Amino acid sequence: MRKKLLALVLILFCCPILTLSQGSVEDTVRINTRAVFVSALVRDRKTGQPVTDLVREDFEVLDNGSPRALSYFSNEGTARRPLALVLVLNLSTGAILYLEKSEVMGQIISALSKLQPEDEVAVMQTWYEPGPTPLSFQLRSKMVEGLTRDRARTSAALRGVQQFAKQNLPQVKIFFSMKSLFKAGLKAGLMNPDPQAAPISITMAPDFENIIERAPSMAANERPDSQLVIANISDDLEADFRGRSSTIARKLNTSGVIVSSIVVKRDFIGGAANLLGEMLSPVMGMRMHTISYFARETGGEAVTADSPQKFSEAISRIVGGLAARYSLGFTLSEQESANAGMHRLEVRIKSTNAQNRKRKLAVTARRGYYLTGATPNQSISQQAQ
Repeated sequence: MRKKLLALVLILFCCPILTLSQGSVEDTVRINTRAVFVSALVRDRKTGQPVTDLVREDFEVLDNGSPRALSYFSNEGTARRPLALVLVLNLSTGAILYLEKSEVMGQIISALSKLQPEDEVAVMQTWYEPGPTPLSFQLRSKMVEGLTRDRARTSAALRGVQQFAKQNLPQVKIFFSMKSLFKAGLKAGLMNPDPQAAPISITMAPDFENIIERAPSMAANERPDSQLVIANISDDLEADFRGRSSTIARKLNTSGVIVSSIVVKRDFIGGAANLLGEMLSPVMGMRMHTISYFARETGGEAVTADSPQKFSEAISRIVGGLAARYSLGFTLSEQESANAGMHRLEVRIKSTNAQNRKRKLAVTARRGYYLTGATPNQSISQQAQ
């Protein structure tokens, strides 16, 4: 859906037609115990640093406004589940302008070294593949390296993506350079006098994979004992229909997946697409910035980066935050049955400082959980981040 917004900008200059197929949303993820786990990240509002000295009594969890008695508590360094971190490098967005730089990729590799040895990392990329005819492109995806604890393999995969980005950028410059866009539009108009023909065509590869849609089944079937995290690097211009994005968020919530996002500075074309998207999405019944939306719904973080240094800080912030979360849990009673609605969660901190004043802390946690497809006699498992 991001490509539809980009099309609105390109139409202003060279009238392209973008043809994309719409993927389907997977079936509801099954659930099988009666405990609700909430993964919470606490930061100092002034410094932005993770706060790791809190105890069980400092936390209060509200379920639809009512307090829950915590039956489980742990913090980083005690019983944290291993991470299964999938880095999605979107070279099909303005992020390619950063990811083709060696120093930026080096900063990502350095940040990943802070993970625990038992944590796994996967590397995925998306990109525009030039087609057989001028100004035709295919949106493609590839899992460059699957989940592994071997940091050398992860580093090699990231360096491979960086080299690929450097080679791919000149071929797709029209999406990120106004000068290149005008030249391409002018050339296409001269070569193709037919006013009905589209000078630019974008299609989606049949095997294109949206890892966020796959994540719920991946968490349940491939890494049930790990915390699955999707870390997306893009310009966050993705958009989708509100109903569909809400369904995806619900499945992410049900399966306990965390989505985090690094949003790079948008170029002129990206800024124009964002402006048009903000104006038209309400009329079209769409939601802009779906990656950031998924991050908010799942308790992840959305961090902006407008320079290599800021990029390094953003990566370190997300990785550091993943390793500094608290796990809070409460048990559902036998009388609590399934319903179609979302249980709203709110995590509050009651910690005070040495002067007995309330500490100024910010909490990032999942916004709710669902009890679906079960009756009081069935077992229900719910992980809320």
